[in-house]
This record gives sequence, structure tokens and C-alpha cells, in this order.
Amino acid sequence: MALQLLLAGISYAREPVSAVRYPVKITPEMLLGKKLFFEPLLSENRKTSCASCHLFSHGGSYPQAKTPMHNGNKSRYNSPSIFNLSQNYPLGWEGQLISMQEQMHSLVAKQAKMGLNWDNIENRLRQQPAYDAQFSRLYPEGITRETITQALVTYQLALTTPSAFDDFLQGDENAISEDAKLGYELFKRYGCASCHQGQKIGGNLLQKIGVIEPYAYDPDDSSHASLGRYNTTENEADIQVFRVPSLRNVAETPPYFHDGSVSTLEEVVTLMARHQLGREIPASDIDLIVAFLQSLSGSPHPTLMP
Repeated sequence: MALQLLLAGISYAREPVSAVRYPVKITPEMLLGKKLFFEPLLSENRKTSCASCHLFSHGGSYPQAKTPMHNGNKSRYNSPSIFNLSQNYPLGWEGQLISMQEQMHSLVAKQAKMGLNWDNIENRLRQQPAYDAQFSRLYPEGITRETITQALVTYQLALTTPSAFDDFLQGDENAISEDAKLGYELFKRYGCASCHQGQKIGGNLLQKIGVIEPYAYDPDDSSHASLGRYNTTENEADIQVFRVPSLRNVAETPPYFHDGSVSTLEEVVTLMARHQLGREIPASDIDLIVAFLQSLSGSPHPTLMP
């Protein structure tokens, strides 16, 4: 164990994971975006906001397997966290979107989440004197779909969540437990970091679930969630290919996987080892890896919180 702890402290600069930080400055544009993110006027029923599906009390995600739409129907996929999106590429479980702007325009175009088109949204905001004045101060063109999108994206990109593990990465040896340090070493040695790396510890690759051992799925599922990227490309090679999720705040965001079918981190680690690595990890090692994953929890800057 002493050797493992020694290795845990070697060469932060060469680590596959890098630290995140709060925004250098909180801007008026971020604060306008924050107001819009929690604004129910953007939905048809005037009750649903962006925050309805991305709960800050649940790591920026949703606590059920599938997210409800404005009309009560369920979404195809488990709702991912809205935190730490700045270097996630591509976006969407199917990797079908290349920017947050595109994601937002796609959601509005489908009218599935909130039930309004851009004309409705713009008109509603223009009828609010406070919004009209705020947009006019920030944007010469005032309230348009582009400026609404810009404010919302600016806010969401500012929702970084520095954690105790980031303090450890930057040299504070006492920031996390010895179990978490050992868990991080195991996370790297088992090969988890080959897909979960970078600032977001994931979020930047497309990968098939079931690389070594096939992952069971139901081809008759009417939502087609189990087909993954195939839904976008119709390429058989993309069946069960998904965007690798970020692991930041993962301890706060159950249930897990694209379909929300797994409820604990212990089960997640067990299944990922089996299907992606072809290994059965001892329970003691799983506990250490989970301790590492728990050290990745953090919150956005206090000014950007609800």
C-alpha cells in the first residue's frame, strides 16, 4: 500500500485527468443566462424550465431513468448533467451535436422538451420589460433567438464544479482520502482512464458499450435508446455506440447509463469492467474506485447557483 500511495503522488502534470476551475469572472451575460435557465416562461405550460430536467440538487441531472417532457411523455435517454460542458465534444448520448448552440436550437425545433418554438419564446420575453431592458443593455439587437441562445450557453459553460480531487491534482495531498488516492491509481491501472480522461474525465469520445463482452439490449424497445448512435447514422457499426459520459459529480447523479438502468456506482464499475475490459474486479478494488469517484463531486460558483 505504501508503494501505491507513493505512486499516487507522482507527476501531476502527466496525469490523464486535469483540474477544472471556476470562471475567472462572473459576467452580466452569465447572470442573464442564469435567469433564463430557471425561467418557466420558456415553456408552453409556463411551469417547466431548463432547470426542471437538470436539478442542481442532483448534480445537474435528473433523478429518474428518463426525463419527462412538457407533455408528460418520457425522453429517449437518461438526462446527463448540465455541469462541466465546456470541453464535452460531441454532445448528446448519440454524439449527434457539435455545439451547445446546435443542441439548443435542436431542442427548440423539436418542441419536445418545452413545447414552444423560437417565435413564441422571443415574443414572451419581449413582453417582459425587465428582460427587454436587460437584453438591450447586453446586445444591440435586443431579444432574438441568437441572443437568448448566447446568454444561456454562456451561463451553462460557466457551470464548472471544482472538487476535492482537483485540489489533490494541484498538490494538496490531504484533499482526498487515502482510499480515494488508491482508487485513482486503480482507475488508471485497470484502463478506465483510456475513455474517461481530460478535464471532464470523459465526455469527449464515442465508444461502443460492450467492447469485450456484449451488452444485452432489447431491439424491440420502442424508444430505440439501446441502439445509440445508430439512431443518428443508421450505420450498423454504430449500434450501441454512445458518447462516453463525464464522471464529474457522478456520485450525485444516479441512475446511470444511457437508459438509467443502474442505480449504484458499485454496479456501474462492475459492469464497465466486465463489458469494456473483460475483467472481474475484486470487491475491495471496486470500493476504492468508488471512493475516487466520490471525490469528484463539486458545485458551481455560488453566484451561479439557484
